[in-house]
Amino acid sequence: MDAIILAGGSAVRLGGANKALLQVGGERFIDRILRTLAPLFHSFTIVSSDPRPYRDLGVRVIADEQQGLGPLMGLYSGLKASRGEASFVTAVDTPLVSAKLVERLLQTEDSCDAMVPKWNGNPEPLCAVYARRCLPHVERVLERRRIVSFFPLVRVCYLEESAVAEVDPLGRSFLNVNSPADYEALRSVVQDDQDAGRA
Repeated sequence: MDAIILAGGSAVRLGGANKALLQVGGERFIDRILRTLAPLFHSFTIVSSDPRPYRDLGVRVIADEQQGLGPLMGLYSGLKASRGEASFVTAVDTPLVSAKLVERLLQTEDSCDAMVPKWNGNPEPLCAVYARRCLPHVERVLERRRIVSFFPLVRVCYLEESAVAEVDPLGRSFLNVNSPADYEALRSVVQDDQDAGRA
């Protein structure tokens, strides 16, 4: 199974900064995600409009097939390029993804087209497993841009919040950085963990 990391987005609210290169706990976001996921996957694909920042990572980097269509296009491009029948998909702005949660998601049933965790009553589609057979359904709704747009067309299995809480009690896998305030909050969380010896 492949791991796909979506590294697109213009990060307007962060002054156009490349989120992958932001640091937390002394590591770049992209490095932390790769380190966390390395024991679980042999193959990684980064989907980005600019491959240059990732050349030293030793992983495959591809571009969106079409620019400006958001994470749904990133998912489509990543799945299309994947080598396996299913892939775990995450975003570069969620660097606290939990290996234990990913392991739990990988236990998906073969009959599921997508295995998606829920948190705070909502699906978390950018920390999920997708079967390659989702591709034609994703293609049908690309213009809608939102990943959940194709969910009614496939069989989605949900990892309920109670099960997520067993492996990621505080839902840190879903802490994403869209603004300077988000970034400061994330750094504070990691600093607290380091102070407590949990990082």
